[in-house]
Amino acid sequence: MWKEGYRLGVEEIDSQHQQLFKMVDNLLDVIDGSGRGDYKKECADAVSFLYDYTVKHFQFEEGYQASIGYEDIEAHKLQHKRFVITVDNFAKRMVETEYDMKVVRAFSGSLVAWLNYHVADTDQKIVGKKPPQGNESLMTCLESFSRSAFNVIETMLGLRSDEIIKTMPPQSKFVGDISFEIGLVGDISGKVIFAYSRDFARSVIKSLIAKDVGELDEIARSAMAETSNIIGGKATVLMAGDGKLRDITTPSLIAGSHWVSAPEGFHIHTEKGDMQVLLMVE
Repeated sequence: MWKEGYRLGVEEIDSQHQQLFKMVDNLLDVIDGSGRGDYKKECADAVSFLYDYTVKHFQFEEGYQASIGYEDIEAHKLQHKRFVITVDNFAKRMVETEYDMKVVRAFSGSLVAWLNYHVADTDQKIVGKKPPQGNESLMTCLESFSRSAFNVIETMLGLRSDEIIKTMPPQSKFVGDISFEIGLVGDISGKVIFAYSRDFARSVIKSLIAKDVGELDEIARSAMAETSNIIGGKATVLMAGDGKLRDITTPSLIAGSHWVSAPEGFHIHTEKGDMQVLLMVE
């Protein structure tokens, strides 16, 4: 999972990132060998170590940002805080279900999506390898989700901007094989639907874990839910230029394959698959 392009050039942070990716690889190996009688203990040990190490890493990384006067430190801290909550919630669910493999796999999917994107994009801004998101002008809800989705897809799939074709409005005949809904709360309310083709979702998962997946299982569903969460979170940041509070709810899986009509949205086509974002804003 670790890629040389993830390096920041800060030795201690790069070393910690490599260790985090190694730990996630180890957890995926445990999942692959779940038929062994001791897999529950291995899962418990891996999750416990991962949680403790993640918290320590975040503290170190935030200390480094403070030492260099990084301007976007508070927004970065918030991302860390939200992810620690996610890990904590999954840890509780795993204990409650005695490390049910579906829950462990869902945790792994969320983890690989968040970690890959955070290190490949957000952390790179600390050392100036990527420009800050910025709010050059106050964006509409549609513009914010469009720009956010474009950025996340470029990063996660390793595509150039000219390899991504975006069209508005969304295609009326596109049916998502896996779809999620998030709510918009605050100054803007409503909901947003993310619909992904099977090929698109499989391409994202392969990019994250370097393995092809046949079925969209718990790992794939959780990873695509986190991808939706990342896009939505970045969009709310882009809309925050007027100082008003906006947030999103946790993504929820929409059962079955279907198409939903929406007043606005957009379609994204790549050689690796298609997706749509549909906005229903009140």
